[in-house]
Amino acid sequence: MSGTSPPVEAAAPAAVVDNRGMLCAQGILRLMRTMLTIPPEGVVKVLSTDPAAEHDYPAWCRSTGHGFLGHVREQDATWGLLIVSYIQKRKD
Repeated sequence: MSGTSPPVEAAAPAAVVDNRGMLCAQGILRLMRTMLTIPPEGVVKVLSTDPAAEHDYPAWCRSTGHGFLGHVREQDATWGLLIVSYIQKRKD
């Protein structure tokens, strides 16, 4: 779903996780901590510079039961290519 806007992009996310400049594995740890703080079905917007995010976040969602809503690629003046991922917390 790379390069397309997920339907939740216009909605305000419950949290934003800024993983710019980190490896995706480190970013997933931050995402996991954030998921503990948001309500069920809340949406998290994740900012990443690691290209692995395009594969790792959907895989993490499949293994944890959270919903992967999509990625958007954006250009950032400081970081270059930015991968913006949207993840919805599972109901329970």
